[in-house]
Amino acid sequence: GQSDRSQEADLYYRRACLAAAEERFDVGIVFCAKAIDVEPRHLAARLLLAKIYDKGLGNLEAAVAAYKKVIALAGYDGTNSQCIAAREALDALVQKA
Repeated sequence: GQSDRSQEADLYYRRACLAAAEERFDVGIVFCAKAIDVEPRHLAARLLLAKIYDKGLGNLEAAVAAYKKVIALAGYDGTNSQCIAAREALDALVQKA
């Protein structure tokens, strides 16, 4: 059911967080992708993926695309914490560029 999928996605997300914290960005990307495969609207995993591309790998093109995806999936909701974080990160990238 839905809660099983949600739990599975959360597990992959937690593993991705751990990998990112250990600067194993390639592993983090794999676990983010697995979380998103299981639950395409998993905003936390999508935001982490964007952060890995941004801060971890310096892949600005991928980071911008990933941040925009978070904002769109959050419905451009200014009260959604992940949407706010993605917007702020995107603004920071634009200012750097």
